[in-house]
Amino acid sequence: MSSAIAYEKSDAFIVEANPESYKVLSPTKVEKKISVIIKNKMYSTLRAKLISDRIGDIKTITIKQDDNVSVEFTYSRADKFYVVPISPPFQRVQLKLGQKSYEIPEKK
Repeated sequence: MSSAIAYEKSDAFIVEANPESYKVLSPTKVEKKISVIIKNKMYSTLRAKLISDRIGDIKTITIKQDDNVSVEFTYSRADKFYVVPISPPFQRVQLKLGQKSYEIPEKK
């Protein structure tokens, strides 16, 4: 008997904003330019920032309920990138390259 484990994969970072958590699907490899797609599954408009440790603010984003937005940016392995929800407020969501899909906060 054999078993197969399927992992979700993507060519871009996909961040799904839910009322109680954020789910992130990350690419396994990246070119110099990459996109982050943010899907708003909340009950209100989402305002967030895409930031990096080195550059600071990259882009401020507004996403209506049940909509999504794509932002292209230059990725560097020497930097850390985050989506920071402003309204409604939530902890920053790190964009980790090559990870299996993960949730913030982590499921227990």
